[in-house]
Amino acid sequence: RNDMELFLTKTGTDMGNIEKELEKLLCYVLERDVITRADIEAVCTSQISNHIFDMLRAVTEKKQQRALDLYYDLLALKEAPLKILALIARQFNILLYLLARQFNQMLQVKELEKEGYDQSAISKRLGIQPFVVKNYQKILGRYSLGQLKSAVEKCTKTEEQVKTGYLNDALS
Repeated sequence: RNDMELFLTKTGTDMGNIEKELEKLLCYVLERDVITRADIEAVCTSQISNHIFDMLRAVTEKKQQRALDLYYDLLALKEAPLKILALIARQFNILLYLLARQFNQMLQVKELEKEGYDQSAISKRLGIQPFVVKNYQKILGRYSLGQLKSAVEKCTKTEEQVKTGYLNDALS
């Protein structure tokens, strides 16, 4: 399961790309029955969108240096700074939306965790996908509602400063 998640993380959700990367993997392992994490790491190419999502993950995990390193990598790959900013704003908007809309569900996740339930049991009990529980657990403990609102406001203000000429887009 973890190896499949890694594979999909690297390939993205485009079926054509998944097919191409799977074909590469099958040729690489030849007649072996199992594809390993090492095989995926050795053969599969990460999509540029994955670099953006890695950077967004670093931002939400408050790993500033990692986020900046990935940002500079994206700039080197000619990714538009305003597109990156828009994706960051979107990520915080999504988190804010989830916090506002599903606060009760997240409290239930936290409560069930305290009671000793694992991710699978929480998922079944609340009727949500395990990856949703996993994402909640990773992100929600790091931010308050106020911090998320502030992040969205900063992204919006920064975009406005770029569009009005007060700030360089790469610096934004």
